[in-house]
Amino acid sequence: MKIRAIRLENIRRFVDPVEIAGIGPGLNVLSAPNEQGKSTVFDALHALFFKDAKSWDKEIRALVPHAGGDPRIEVEVDHEGDRYRIAKQFFRSAGKGEVRVWQEDRLLHQADAAESWLKGLIKLPKDGGPSGLLWVRQGLTSFEDAKTTEKARRDLLSSVAGEVGMVTGGQRMDAICQRVQDSLDQLVTKRGARKGGALDLAERDVLELSERRDQLTAQVQELRQLLDQRRDLRGELAALNDPEERAALEARLQAAEAAMEIAKHHHEQLAQAAHAVKLAETLQENHQRKLQSLGDRLQEVQSARAEQDQAKATVQDAAQAYQRHAAELQQLFEALNPARTKAREARATLDAVLKRASVAQAEGLRRDLQARLDKAQLQAAAIERAQQAADTGPDDAMMRRIEAAREALGLAQRAQEAAATAVTVHYEDGGTDAGVPRVLFGGETVAGGQRLPLPNGGKLLVPGVAAIEVHPGQVGGADALEQAQEALSAALQRAGYDEVDAARRAHQARAAARQHRQEAEALLAALAPEGLAALRVQLAALPETGETGPEAGQAAPLPDQASAEAACQAAERACDQLVSDHEALRAVAEDARLVEENARARAEAAAQRLERAVAALGVDRASELHAELLAQLPQLQRALAEAKAAEETLRHAAPDFAQAKAVLQRAGSALEAARQRGQEIARDLAVLDTRIAAHASAAVEEELADTEDQLARAQKRLQAVEFEVSVLRRLLAALEGARKEAQDHYLGPIMAELRPLLRMLWPEAQLTVDADEILPSELQRGGEVVGFDSLSGGAQEQVALLVRLAFARLLARAGTPAPVILDDAIVYTDDARIEKIFDALTLQADDLQIIVFSCRQKAFRGLGGTPLSIRPVADRG
Repeated sequence: MKIRAIRLENIRRFVDPVEIAGIGPGLNVLSAPNEQGKSTVFDALHALFFKDAKSWDKEIRALVPHAGGDPRIEVEVDHEGDRYRIAKQFFRSAGKGEVRVWQEDRLLHQADAAESWLKGLIKLPKDGGPSGLLWVRQGLTSFEDAKTTEKARRDLLSSVAGEVGMVTGGQRMDAICQRVQDSLDQLVTKRGARKGGALDLAERDVLELSERRDQLTAQVQELRQLLDQRRDLRGELAALNDPEERAALEARLQAAEAAMEIAKHHHEQLAQAAHAVKLAETLQENHQRKLQSLGDRLQEVQSARAEQDQAKATVQDAAQAYQRHAAELQQLFEALNPARTKAREARATLDAVLKRASVAQAEGLRRDLQARLDKAQLQAAAIERAQQAADTGPDDAMMRRIEAAREALGLAQRAQEAAATAVTVHYEDGGTDAGVPRVLFGGETVAGGQRLPLPNGGKLLVPGVAAIEVHPGQVGGADALEQAQEALSAALQRAGYDEVDAARRAHQARAAARQHRQEAEALLAALAPEGLAALRVQLAALPETGETGPEAGQAAPLPDQASAEAACQAAERACDQLVSDHEALRAVAEDARLVEENARARAEAAAQRLERAVAALGVDRASELHAELLAQLPQLQRALAEAKAAEETLRHAAPDFAQAKAVLQRAGSALEAARQRGQEIARDLAVLDTRIAAHASAAVEEELADTEDQLARAQKRLQAVEFEVSVLRRLLAALEGARKEAQDHYLGPIMAELRPLLRMLWPEAQLTVDADEILPSELQRGGEVVGFDSLSGGAQEQVALLVRLAFARLLARAGTPAPVILDDAIVYTDDARIEKIFDALTLQADDLQIIVFSCRQKAFRGLGGTPLSIRPVADRG
């Protein structure tokens, strides 16, 4: 049989379903910390295979979780080539358990039939089943389970070695041994004397008389002890009541109380000194904070007052400037009205002169105005085109950035050229003879006496003579040149051009467009000073052909047209100049007013700051108070130092308060203990007197002598029966001795399996196995023979594990393989030998299924095998 999967539900800590899946045919290892449920899995397997489903005994109740529930266990096994699934559930109500067995997906057995099938699959340990031998619980590191597994060991060896009787003499020897055994059985059993037999009756008589003798002896001894106790207690009571002893205890208590009072007083003085230090520290800290705060407020008042003075001066200057500009503006305003009146009168006179002009003159003026209007419209269109051109191309700031980047690039190039490879050609004729060959570079003649940098190398050609290739070395400044080129490219890209010359042309075109726009604007202003609309109005206002001149009877004669035009132009120019001057001065006055308002706002803010600073200062004599605080600070510092020194002096001179308290407690408890002990002795003496009187009246010493005589006679009868038992046992031992030599054949199979495993731990070691118990009795190693029980815990653990593995191998060879399950069975083994134990487990796992549970995660990493884990069923897959 091989276990393939285990599922648990409502088993101790596993309330929800969990499983151990993927159990392989060889070595399997479940390594997890303590309290993770490994022993729970072991107990659940034991319950599934060996507990009836209707059972509700102590072991089943121990599986129930704290939250309650009905334990359910399910196991998948492989047996004789088929896969079986076994499910068993226990219920609190007696007789209501369930057990079912499936073969693949077909229900094979249930209820009692399933229980019978399980018993056929693996026998109970008490019936010699192998599980008791091969399933090792936690804590059984040696052979603590030897009694329960004895039948399994014997049945296994008998099946392997054959009939023992054929080796040791046959039925005749068996009959003799049986008769001796029967005679011995009438007197004794394996547990002792047979009930009702001669040995039992003799032992009972001896036992009863011995018990009575012991009781009487104990009573006599008790009486003597009571007398001794009474004597001792009386002596102790006399010592406790001794006046000198009591006076010494009371004096010790008084001395301890006095020392305690001194310690308390000093402790209070020390606490007061510590309080004084704390008070001095607080006073000094408060004084320093007050000094700092007052200093900060004084500084703020000074700063605010200085700011206010400066703001007042600024306001005064700004007010004077504004008043001056306002007076000038008023003068211009007063002169502007007469100028405007004079201009209107001059314009009216000119209009009258024009109206008086002849029809021919009016037509000429119309033609002139129309020509001016046409030219003005052309200039307006030219201004619009020039404005569009002026908005195209890089502006001055962008062009300055481009030129700066180009200049930086030129500097980087010149720096590289200065450090680069260069050639200088010197012509012998000074370069004047046309017949002498000249050096060419890039198709051009290289000038004589001039340095020609070649940062990237190149080829110099002397026609008809030679070609010279120049190879430059590593030239410095390449990074700076590259950065300068990138900066120039970025500036050009922002401007929207690829070359500096193109950007320059665009910038020049923009500047030319601005100039053209200014020229067109100036020409338009000359053609239409008041705008195109005014010019159109003038044109429309001209009299039509055939209109007459001014009405007759006009009071004043009109000047000629030239004089009227000159007067009108002069008056309008004077008026325009006054308007322009007035507007310019008005802007200056407005700026002065804004400056004054800003200065007044700053002055108001400074006044408010000063007001807040004075309010925050809160005292009239702030400077004097600040000086007083500075003068008081050294005194506070000295007071703090003196308080700390006083505290330190008291601390060094302080008695040990805890020690004084302990001495006082001990003195008080000693006096109280003496008083309580005196009371206890008085009570004990009263009890002892009563018990001594009771024993004295029972005459136990006379009864003891009579009982001892009866016991001597009963012991003689017991010796005779014991002699008979001894003879029978010696006879049986002699008969068994004849079988002893043949028992090597009996133990041969287990020794054959055990020997190679044992020598993996101890080369040349020999293990002796007790033939009766079929358990190790002695281990010989290094020439030393040690009893099994005398071995260390680790050695016993290792030998026991190897013996169990050997029995498992015998089971497999006998055709009834069973899994080996070890629950923390390797506890005391050191790191060196555990590796060899791992080798033994791996070796045996070739033919066996071995399941190892261990909490030693780090140590068992090296075991190998199939790793197992306990997982919720919901996580499967």
